[in-house]
Parts: sequence; structure tokens; C-alpha cells
Amino acid sequence: MSPVLTAVFPLFSLIAIGAGIRRFGLLGAAAVTELNRFVVLLALPAVLFSIMAKAHWSTLAQPGLATVYAVSMLGVHLPVMGWLLGRGASLTDASIDALGASYANTGFMGIPLAMLTLGATALPGVGLSVVMTACVLFALALTTIEFDRHRGAGLLPTLRNTAWALLKNPLIWAPLAGALVSLGGVPVPAPAMTAIDLLGAAASPCALVVLGLFLAAPAQADAAPAGGWVTLSVLKLFVQPALAWLVAVPLLHLPSMQVHLAMLMALLPTGTGPFMLAERYGRRAAMSSKVILVTTVASMATLSAYLVCFLE
Repeated sequence: MSPVLTAVFPLFSLIAIGAGIRRFGLLGAAAVTELNRFVVLLALPAVLFSIMAKAHWSTLAQPGLATVYAVSMLGVHLPVMGWLLGRGASLTDASIDALGASYANTGFMGIPLAMLTLGATALPGVGLSVVMTACVLFALALTTIEFDRHRGAGLLPTLRNTAWALLKNPLIWAPLAGALVSLGGVPVPAPAMTAIDLLGAAASPCALVVLGLFLAAPAQADAAPAGGWVTLSVLKLFVQPALAWLVAVPLLHLPSMQVHLAMLMALLPTGTGPFMLAERYGRRAAMSSKVILVTTVASMATLSAYLVCFLE
């Protein structure tokens, strides 16, 4: 079995399970909201805390790779936001759609794919990608969404209300707490860390099952206009890797291992993060789910082409 298929097959399996459960009536529409709340409020914060608490900052100190990741993510995310805002979209909608075009599935798919193709030496670089995607980019989108929800009462009240909402949000304070644990050298008791890891292990499977539940709803068949999800998918699968290559090769002249790793991370399909936010805030869920599904299917071809041309 090819490395790409090995990495992608579990994603489709769990999405299909969710769709089948919905089609056979074993779980109804309420399950989408409640399971997503479990992921957003408990399981995903546990993942983010664990990522940051276990981060080895010395091995993550790779400025070249960090630059490539930052430019390829923000170089898509920010222009898409600006373009959508210029077309009259709300800040919340623009943030979620921009996340769909820039949020790579680094954790669930990137780690096994890098292990299968580049080996264990690539793991620190993958870890850096996971931190920047799941913590930094995700936090940026969440901040803009909360700002949009609380604005309207003047700048200072808006900033105060936004800050308070973010501090109460486990998706923000969990990774911050993890970073403090790591930087401060504070040991987390082994039983507590095991419980956190067990909770976090449910995040990706539940998110994918929820995605399947949502996609199987009859009302979602034509809910997202084709022009939108096609554009976002093209940006994710082609523009983001192009930016990564331009920064990694002609600009920074990174070593071949780092170039291949940066390209694999940029070529990954959209992860479930945008859909979880979309469902949580009741905006753009149909669009984000379509982008995740389309990019995941199409990435089997784009990733395989890259592996055949450059790694085999």
C-alpha cells in the first residue's frame, strides 16, 4: 500500500462510518453539535496542551522551516481573508474560509506520512508544523472570530470582551498552559498526562465521524457553492505548496530533507479544524466540510505525484 493511501485511508474510513451512522438513523442531527462540542471543549484542548507540554524547544528551533511554514500558511490565510472581506463577507466567515485554504492536516495525516517517507529524523520538523498549524494559525482564526462576535461597543470594550472570551476558551488557554509547563520545566504527573493523552486521542476520530455525520445530512448536498470550495481547495493544494517551495528553495536554500518536509506539509489536505470552528459558531460548516472532503480526495493524486517525482 502506498504511503499516501496508508495515511489517507483512516480518514475516509472514519468519515464513512459517520455518514453510515447518520444514514441508518443511529445518530441524528443533534449528535453533530454535541460531539463537536466534546471535541472543541475537551478533546482538542487536551491535544493542544499535550503538544505544547511535550514540545522540545531545542529541536523545534528550526528558523528556516518555521519561516517556510509561516509564509506558506499566512501567505494564503491573510490574502484570502482580505479578498473575502472586500467582497462583503463577515470577519467570522472570512476567517473560517481562510482557515480552510491554509490549515493543513499536519497531525492526523502529516506525522504518519512523514514517518513513512522521510523517517524518524523528520519528526521534529513535523512537530514544529503541528505547533504552528494547530496552535498559532488556529489561535489567529479563533481570535478574529471572537473579535467579530464582540465588536460594536467601541474599541476598548471590544478588545476587553474579546480578550476575556479568549481567556475563557480552552482552545486558547490549554496550549498556553502547555507552553508554560514546557518552558518552566514543570513535571506533569504521569497519571494526569496519561488521562490528558487519552482524552486527546479522541479528538481526530470524533472530528472525522462528526464530519461524516454532517456530510450525510440531505440538506448539505448543495449547501456550498462550487465556486467557493473549488477556489479554497486550489489555494490549499497548489498555491500553499508553491509558496512553500519559493521560500524553501530559491529564497532560503534549505537542505533537501527540510525542503521535502516543507513540501509534504504544504501539500497535505485541509484538516478538521475549520469545520470544528464552523460548526461551533454556526457559520460556513457546509463550505468547510466540502473543502476538507475535496482536498483529502485530491491530495491522494497531488501527494503521490510529488512522491513519485521527487522522493522515489
